[in-house]
Amino acid sequence: MKPEELYNKLQSGIEVYLLDDFEEAAIRLYVDNGQTKSYIKHHGHNEIEIPQSNETVCDIILGGNEISKSEYDRY
Repeated sequence: MKPEELYNKLQSGIEVYLLDDFEEAAIRLYVDNGQTKSYIKHHGHNEIEIPQSNETVCDIILGGNEISKSEYDRY
């Protein structure tokens, strides 16, 4: 996803879900009180909060594909 597209969605209050097959993980991003919150989820596991500065999160932001909430929930 393009960084400016991600930024615009987050600033508009939209939760963004990204999947990266290479990393075998999906992330959920949203803004809460001006801070971006990020959660990571591996296939078949529950999500966990993780710093946005985490290398895997950064890799998924740069190389992942946007997915729907329902796709994220099923992952």
